[in-house]
Amino acid sequence: MSWFYLLCAGVFEIVWAVAIKHTDGFTQLWPSIGVVVAMIISFVLLAFAIRHIPLGTAYAVWAGIGAAGAAICGVILYDEPTSFWRVLSLCAIVAGVLGLKLLHEPLVNRVVNDDPIQTSDTRKGG
Repeated sequence: MSWFYLLCAGVFEIVWAVAIKHTDGFTQLWPSIGVVVAMIISFVLLAFAIRHIPLGTAYAVWAGIGAAGAAICGVILYDEPTSFWRVLSLCAIVAGVLGLKLLHEPLVNRVVNDDPIQTSDTRKGG
């Protein structure tokens, strides 16, 4: 479920990144409200995801989804330029996100200070 939260957080990051173009420097009320709402939803979903996904992995995947998604939306919606190097760079971001997902090592639940919800990465020795 954490990966689903992370995917949704990434989608909302794309939403606010694309919508921010319509705020005209946050001078337009409704687009600005939409950006803030999408940001809040994105951050809340990211917070849910990092309960069970290591922070570095979750943040890199979240940022990668947002960066690649926003760049793709820019090409599709705003006719931004494409070039071999831009497409290759986007492919590298997507490959990195997929690699982090496929090579993910889950956190191990353990009791720390009588708090069974807190998790620890066993590779760091607790």
